[in-house]
Amino acid sequence: MILIEVFISTFMRSRGLKVKKDMGEKTRLELIAKGFLDRSKKILSDNEHVFLPLKNSAASEMTREYGDIIYMEFESFKHHPKSYRDLLDLQPELMELLPTSFDIIGEICIIKLPEALLECSASIGKAIMETRRSLRSVALDRGVKGDFRIRDLQVIAGEDQLETIHVENNLRFKLDPSKVYFSPRLATERRRIAEKIDGGRVLDMFAGVGPFSLTCARYGKPDEIIGLDLNPYCIEYFNTNIRLNSAEDTVTAFLGDAKEAPLGMGPFNTIIMNLPHGSIDFLDTALEVIDGGSIFLYSIVKKNDVISTIDDIVKLTRDCGKEVVISSMREVHEYSPDMS
Repeated sequence: MILIEVFISTFMRSRGLKVKKDMGEKTRLELIAKGFLDRSKKILSDNEHVFLPLKNSAASEMTREYGDIIYMEFESFKHHPKSYRDLLDLQPELMELLPTSFDIIGEICIIKLPEALLECSASIGKAIMETRRSLRSVALDRGVKGDFRIRDLQVIAGEDQLETIHVENNLRFKLDPSKVYFSPRLATERRRIAEKIDGGRVLDMFAGVGPFSLTCARYGKPDEIIGLDLNPYCIEYFNTNIRLNSAEDTVTAFLGDAKEAPLGMGPFNTIIMNLPHGSIDFLDTALEVIDGGSIFLYSIVKKNDVISTIDDIVKLTRDCGKEVVISSMREVHEYSPDMS
């Protein structure tokens, strides 16, 4: 019997740069600045030289000025990469365009990319999933569509099915972000409003899948909450979420137009108007059914137009025969035209 021992290397020969040891640190920093150093692999050395791993995109003619191009086996780091950017091998000018933030809704990541990165979207999606193992899908946000301003989503990595359960403030929300609009960025704001409610009836005029309503039911002290939305998918998920969070005794979801439906439901002590692109158009209805309480109105306003917008709200209120006190005003989060 002949015993043959076989060793199979898990390393692959890849391109690197050999420089004199006294130039190693200076060269390393310059390669990082130019986006040439492959930081997923370990730097090697011997008595005289340092061997720096290069990205495939590193231009040979530019790196030769630092030392000699070599091919050798560089060991990869075993630790989990800190950022999805560490897994991408793109030209430096493209690396600068990579987004630094994105929305996580349950197991779904929603990301916006500039035109120059669209061809790389699959690689970017895969890198995000590798650094966030809890994700099931990554979807590209191509803007909003339709009367309900739903995100136009294209799956670029993972499963095509986008229905998920999002956990926020110890509440669970079932939804599909390709069918309903939901922003995870308002979690703190929803909790803040909820803790202000002490008794009375609450109207959530643009309830969506119920995040404001259910947060108010959990962390406020309302007698009753009515949530409205015109999107049938929202009401379907809203009713599911009422059951998921055991809020049947307090919260009721209605399919209806916020312009007309509240007129037969009032009066209310608190009204939440979270429709940033058009809430002011519905203020006359809110004023008709409010009973001397509070209205929390959200609107997208240019910083130069804040004062004039407040003046418009005060005038509209007085035209409806009501007196208004603007008790507070705050920036919830910034908005830019390329955000949905």
